[in-house]
Amino acid sequence: MFALTVIFSLVTAAVFLGAGLAKMQGVRGQVATAARLGVGWDAYRLVGTAEIVGAFGLVIGLWLAWLGIAVGFCLFVLMVGALVLHSRAGDSAARTAPAIAVGALVLAALLLRVATH
Repeated sequence: MFALTVIFSLVTAAVFLGAGLAKMQGVRGQVATAARLGVGWDAYRLVGTAEIVGAFGLVIGLWLAWLGIAVGFCLFVLMVGALVLHSRAGDSAARTAPAIAVGALVLAALLLRVATH
């Protein structure tokens, strides 16, 4: 089962690293999303920083189980916050679906890490 933990952790880390870098680089779509969600650009870039740090934490968490569990929980809470913002903005299901999918992915990685602790 640890092999699944490694796979899910690495895939989840790659997703968060990509999302975080896009926010930090100010990709046009990210700027538009921040504006639509009513989040200031500085705060949105801070979320990107948390995503990048979280990505590295998931990878390091493969060796330090407590860290992997803590980071997985924090990233899951981050995705719950994303869902709240999408809901408040009145976003369609299509715009909310990526946050749901990434939330499910990080939850799976978290549960696997707990199971293989």
